[in-house]
Amino acid sequence: MSLFDFFFPEQAQAQPLRRLADAQTRPVRPRRSPPPFQDAEQKQEVAKLQSQIDGLEDDLGYVALILGAVMAKLDEKGALTRTDVRAALSEIDAIDGVQDGKLDINILRGMNR
Repeated sequence: MSLFDFFFPEQAQAQPLRRLADAQTRPVRPRRSPPPFQDAEQKQEVAKLQSQIDGLEDDLGYVALILGAVMAKLDEKGALTRTDVRAALSEIDAIDGVQDGKLDINILRGMNR
């Protein structure tokens, strides 16, 4: 189940939105073994970087879980509907000049200055 399916289950049924959600889904990359010609220092650096990537993936999964719970409760209480969120997503997605389902983080950083 994608994040789109989780947050917008009723829209996930619609074919055009499904194609859009699928276009945003990145394939999971298989973990590659480092080439055998690496020296010990390179192997250690690769292991460190892989550990950082694993940590970021875990953090992102946790943030998605929290966001899902908050969205469900707001929708349940009628404080904020999924339609409201979709409209806000579309509006914010356009801020960086490209409606691609994501936002350049540097745009947000610049808004706080």
